[in-house]
Amino acid sequence: MMRLVDAHVHVGRQKYPPVEDCLTAMTRAGVGQAVLVQYVGNTDNRYLHECRTRHPGRFALVGMVDPERPDAPDQVDRLAAAGFAGVRLWATTRSPGADPLAVWRALDRNHLVASVRGPFADIAHPDFAALLDEVPGLVVRMEHLGFFRYGVDAGFDAFLRLADRPGVCTMWSGYHAYSSAGHPYPDATPYLRASLAAYGPERVMWSGDWNRDRTATDDEYDAAVEHVTEHLDFLTEADREWILGRTAATVFGLEGAP
Repeated sequence: MMRLVDAHVHVGRQKYPPVEDCLTAMTRAGVGQAVLVQYVGNTDNRYLHECRTRHPGRFALVGMVDPERPDAPDQVDRLAAAGFAGVRLWATTRSPGADPLAVWRALDRNHLVASVRGPFADIAHPDFAALLDEVPGLVVRMEHLGFFRYGVDAGFDAFLRLADRPGVCTMWSGYHAYSSAGHPYPDATPYLRASLAAYGPERVMWSGDWNRDRTATDDEYDAAVEHVTEHLDFLTEADREWILGRTAATVFGLEGAP
């Protein structure tokens, strides 16, 4: 059976549903593990840590820090010590003080993944490419195809050129947000093809957008799995194995099957 890992899930006590709801949806869809990612506006990462403690083997964790505080690199160190696999930042995140890349260097030093938010214009901007070149050992996961809004944004080639850096990977998710055609999102297909050609399956991971601002149904989550397994006929079985699970498990250090 193919190993399925959802690479980007929000859970919480207030803004998002609790982890038990997530596990129910995962079980129905055949998703064995997930990467729990802290949501914007919350740097209290204790709930994520509790989720992993209560459900060992199921989750990797991506926390958030306050990059505007002088002790932000120390915050990164503490998350690493607590077993987090990554930290969520914006492409424009810079640190106060003498080294504007101090937080990014702290991620590199701790071998943590930088899970990078948009907007797309910031990810496609030359300043972000320059940052990656300044910290060449950094492992970066660009969320939601760089937050590229097909039909709205321009400059997808700049996003594809970031793949020239071997530590950069991306995530297939968010198709529903920009599609004018609905499932199975044929207007997204050209961009999925192009990103696969640039990054290769070993640097593309999948998420089913389980929460979708708390409006998604179980059927929609099942359909998100089906979108990759059934509708993208340009994928080989090896591609699907990487995209649906192996890439996220490798990048975020998820061990074995639960």
